[in-house]
Amino acid sequence: MWLPTKIYESLPTTYIVVGLTFLAGSLYIGLNHKLGPMYFVLGVVSVLSGLFVAQKRLYERRQRRQQRQSQEVD
Repeated sequence: MWLPTKIYESLPTTYIVVGLTFLAGSLYIGLNHKLGPMYFVLGVVSVLSGLFVAQKRLYERRQRRQQRQSQEVD
């Protein structure tokens, strides 16, 4: 599946913002409310997903950059 670059690059940030919104919602309605724990879990999963995707992209880009630099030196 192909996504436009603008959307693809903004996905980790979107995941984190959505996650923080769910976390704020869980605090607002309280964890004693029947939807509170679900909001909390969704928030944590979304934030962690955004951080994971951002970290993987950063790692892959560094790897590619190092490979290009090593090929230029050889």
